[in-house]
Amino acid sequence: WESLGGNITSAPAAVSWGNNRIDVFARGTDNAMWHIFWNGARWSSWESLGGTLTSAPAVSSWAPNRLDTFVRGTDNALWHKWWNGIRWSDWESLGGNLTSAPAAVSWGNNRIDVFARGQNNRLYHLWWNGSRWSSWEDLGGRLTSGPAVSSRMANRLEVFARGSNNQLITRSWNGSRWSDWQSLGGNITSKPTAVSWGPNRTDVFARGRNNGMWHIYRN
Repeated sequence: WESLGGNITSAPAAVSWGNNRIDVFARGTDNAMWHIFWNGARWSSWESLGGTLTSAPAVSSWAPNRLDTFVRGTDNALWHKWWNGIRWSDWESLGGNLTSAPAAVSWGNNRIDVFARGQNNRLYHLWWNGSRWSSWEDLGGRLTSGPAVSSRMANRLEVFARGSNNQLITRSWNGSRWSDWQSLGGNITSKPTAVSWGPNRTDVFARGRNNGMWHIYRN
């Protein structure tokens, strides 16, 4: 383990937009969003990106040198700030009434899908199609954690959360419709996290009752 410094008050979020490149984001003690990156040779200093966060951030990348970050604001709405390869945008509100940190993923050029838990503990979904943001979509469920999301190929999404019985639950998009909710078992005490490193491969991680990290995967 190596220390990267900073003074953070949330879980970090990380993404890679190219070979030997990593960008990491977290909430600081001032509730602003802070950013550090690896450029292939060294870690940068921490930089403040402002905002007033009430959750951990989420980040996705749909192209080299493109970053889209998402947070819950003081009004419980989803807020968005992006890097276009030259400069950071201002913060913009995408509405909603969130009770969790968001989760975000990109499955193709100029496409972003964002998920969060709503006031009724159901899963809500918002997406960018390259020209505009959708309205919020209610995907149901009974979540007791924030969601996690991964994509194994174009137009495929797998969303995970902790359910009311502390089991891992999932719902997936196959390109034309959403599946029903399904339990994957376990007894987890944290929000899950998910990643896909190739077609038909998904890895999910969460903390268990023994405070150990537990792993389940689809191959």
